[in-house]
Amino acid sequence: MTNITNNTMIIDRIKDKLKNLKIRTQLFLLIFTTGLLCFSLYHFLWLHKWTVWELLGDLLPGVLESAPDFDQDFWIHLGEEALKYDVPDSMEDEEGVEAMEPFLDLVDDYTGIYIYGIEDGLYRAGKAPAFTNSETAVSFFNNLYYWTDGHGEESYDFSLEFKNGYAQVAVTSLHRTFFVAPYFFFCFTFCIILFFIIILFFINRKMQSVILLKQNILRMASGDLETPISSCHRMILPEDEIGILFHELDNLRQALGESLLETQESRKSNQDLVAALSHDLRTPLTILKGYLEIIKRAQAPEMEEQYLNRCLHKADEIKEMTDRIFEYALVYEETETPSLTPLPSKALYLHLTENADFLELTGFHVELSLPENTKFCETTENADSSETMRPGSVLFLGDAALLKRIFNNLFSNIIKYGDKKEPVIIAGSLNESCLSVTLKNAVKIESSGIESTKIGLKSVHKMLELMDGTIRTENENAQFAVELSLPVYRNNEPSDFR
Repeated sequence: MTNITNNTMIIDRIKDKLKNLKIRTQLFLLIFTTGLLCFSLYHFLWLHKWTVWELLGDLLPGVLESAPDFDQDFWIHLGEEALKYDVPDSMEDEEGVEAMEPFLDLVDDYTGIYIYGIEDGLYRAGKAPAFTNSETAVSFFNNLYYWTDGHGEESYDFSLEFKNGYAQVAVTSLHRTFFVAPYFFFCFTFCIILFFIIILFFINRKMQSVILLKQNILRMASGDLETPISSCHRMILPEDEIGILFHELDNLRQALGESLLETQESRKSNQDLVAALSHDLRTPLTILKGYLEIIKRAQAPEMEEQYLNRCLHKADEIKEMTDRIFEYALVYEETETPSLTPLPSKALYLHLTENADFLELTGFHVELSLPENTKFCETTENADSSETMRPGSVLFLGDAALLKRIFNNLFSNIIKYGDKKEPVIIAGSLNESCLSVTLKNAVKIESSGIESTKIGLKSVHKMLELMDGTIRTENENAQFAVELSLPVYRNNEPSDFR
């Protein structure tokens, strides 16, 4: 039982290996195997040619008997006639040779007879088959003799008594040529045709697969991404290069379908967002316009401060809505290309300190943890400047506008969702490969249950991705942390974060 199981496993492995062979390997093995098979078949048929001769003689009597048989009566008659003639002393004896012609004419046009001296073995007289008198027949017979190794010729050699004594007689018959020649060409042609039929059948199967592959591609190009590739035909897919193409084409179809569906959903989501924001903007704008008209007309001077506060509140609402539009535009816009330039680490430092000061003004307590004993880059006061830095400055490739939007987005989220009772921790670090900034804040209890689209973080991720940076976020136990990393562009000598 174990041996049967092992043999089955070995056969399955061989089948799997044969299925995974490349097309050129399959074709090579097929040509070799088919050639060996056809060659063996040819030799088998040729080896049994006389068996076929006998079968055809039994099935078609008279067809293979176009010449008289060399039976006993023929040899008796030949011996009786020989006693009537004298064998010439040599082939130069023209009269003796001419006198032998009636004896030589006893054979037909496809039989030759030759007489030799019994003692010296020299040729005396003879007659070649009349069939070989023409050059065409001679050429055909010689080629046939070469290809068939003389199997179409029968030879008989014996001594025969003539009037003047014994002589050696050789009789050759070409009657079997009428069978051997067609049979040879039949065997050869049949095996060649069989060889090409098998090869062309293999090629035809592969071409059908290629044609089917083309039809699937054209169907996909026409927009049909729903029909699976494997269900479009009844062929068993091979596991060679064409089979891999079918498999990968089906994967591509699924990926294109999913991508198209996501694009449609994204477009619909954007349209719904724009429509909703456009509708939502009308209300605060109308109210803001009303308050501003009241203040302009000074209809209620004692309420101006209250109206101004309401105007500021509505302006904040409008700003938040427009920020969401910009964030969505960044996340779903695929053609945006940043303007990357070498920026100093001081650009990050100034963004962090400015936003930290703004958080302090809004009521947050900020703990700023940046490396001390720093050497500032020699730049202008503008944090977005990319002027020439002194040697040893820490640089990174970035887009100043995107960098500003990143920190505005992150600090706006802290103001919106952060708990002012807990400190906001801002930390920076530098190693040989990247600059890192970490922001940590507590989340307000009333904000923890709010469902967010996280479009702000998505936009930050997209902007950092455009600058070859990374972002990592954590949100556990009402604590939110985000870590930004930007690769260092040049670091010729040890320097500081700023």
